[in-house]
Amino acid sequence: MKDEARMRKIIRLLERAFLVQRYWLDDSFQVLVATVLSQNTSDRNSNRAFMRLRERFDVTPEALAQLKPEDVKPAIEVAGLSDVRSRRIIQISREVLKRFDVDLGKVFRLPVDEARGALMEIEGVGSKTADVLLSFVGGFPIMPVDTSIFRVVDRMCFAKGRNYERTRGVLERLIPPEKLLAMHLRLIRLGREICKPRNPKCPICPVNRLCKNDLKQISRKEGT
Repeated sequence: MKDEARMRKIIRLLERAFLVQRYWLDDSFQVLVATVLSQNTSDRNSNRAFMRLRERFDVTPEALAQLKPEDVKPAIEVAGLSDVRSRRIIQISREVLKRFDVDLGKVFRLPVDEARGALMEIEGVGSKTADVLLSFVGGFPIMPVDTSIFRVVDRMCFAKGRNYERTRGVLERLIPPEKLLAMHLRLIRLGREICKPRNPKCPICPVNRLCKNDLKQISRKEGT
């Protein structure tokens, strides 16, 4: 079966298996801060860190740019790496003030490539963070790729390895533009809940029969 046909079937099966909800933030700067807090931690901890930060301070570039790392750290400790994250959040706040005159939203009025470039000029904003903003806030047909998506796509043999641009390009070619955001969320759920790094739950995977990886046989032998 060709990749295009296989992906169409995978999309249908994942749509039945996983409901997706609208993202809970719509302010572009707050989405940026929440994305920084989500890196290398669980959704539960990153959400708790963001809520604690918002309880203590206005999550705006004007307010956060005036703070010191030791002001921010206690609020975000639950997400881990609070030394690094607190400095990054303050630096990003200052750069948003400087580069975008407070209004980060103006970026999303640019063509997608220009918008992506402008976001990545902010120190601490890489490809994935920029793509999350472009997709979740800007509504661009972009596929952000995280660790779970790399793993799922590699195991399904759509794109091997962890080359961000290659994997993003493959998924954007195979998935209809209007389904990219929902599939981003569904692939993450598949990776976190079923296609885990160790002991993947292949027998209960909704796309088991469309996966080309021999992990299915390993899972059956291990009884996981």
